Parts: sequence; structure tokens; C-alpha cells
Amino acid sequence: MKKCEPPPYNYGDGLGWCTPYFYMCFNDECNLYVNGWNNLKENYNKVASYRCMCYPDNGVFEAMCVFSPDGLKGQIIEEH
Repeated sequence: MKKCEPPPYNYGDGLGWCTPYFYMCFNDECNLYVNGWNNLKENYNKVASYRCMCYPDNGVFEAMCVFSPDGLKGQIIEEH
């Protein structure tokens, strides 16, 4: 998983992400990501998939929607 900045948009209640960063899986062979493309197309007629994310403060995992293979890669924080 890679450390990422939250995207500039909010989900749900609109209160923000409540964290300065989270961890995101960018493994393109992950079952969640691979199967997400067909699931979202078949059930919602959307071209999108999911990536696994984890909040650093509590270890909670969630699925975040991405709309292309490069989705959220611009949010990766380079650690030196």
C-alpha cells in the first residue's frame, strides 16, 4: 500500500476525510480491483472499479471507487 493524500472531493456527509493521508493499494492484480470493473459495469452501467484503502489512525479498510487505471495515483505522497 502507498501513502496518499485524500482526494479533493468528499464522500458521504461532506465533512472531509478527517485524516491528512491514508494508504491505498495500487496492485492491479488485486481481486477487488480486477473484479470491480465488471461488477460496476453490470450492476450500475459505470466504467469504474475499486481500490482498497486503509485509514492510518484506526486501521479500518474500505473500498474507494476509481474511474481509470490511473485513478488516485496523482495523490501518492513520495516518501524520501
